[in-house]
This record gives sequence, structure tokens and C-alpha cells, in this order.
Amino acid sequence: MATIVYQGVEGTVSEEVDDDQLNYREDHWQVHHGDDEYTYIPRERVHLVTMNDPHFITEQ
Repeated sequence: MATIVYQGVEGTVSEEVDDDQLNYREDHWQVHHGDDEYTYIPRERVHLVTMNDPHFITEQ
């Protein structure tokens, strides 16, 4: 499982998804919700990302 914590429209949002549903692309995080439905989160709005990979922990 992966967790991403970011600043949403109405406050801080924390989402848990499978590792393969969370990707970093150029300057934003991409959360896949299924069938061509994605949430794009600019890097500067992300507070914390953790993934099952013990070598991957990012904080801003």
C-alpha cells in the first residue's frame, strides 16, 4: 500500500492506494482511481508520500 498526504481544496487529504496506482510524473503525482480516472496533484501541494518499497519515502 502507498499513502499520499496533500493539500486539497478543503484541507489536508490522506489517500491510501496500491503502490501501482501512485506515480510521479515530471512535476506532479498521479493517483489512478480506475478506468481512466486520475487525480493529478502538483508536487508543491504534497506533504508526504510513503510506499511499500522501504527505499522510497519522500517528505516536502
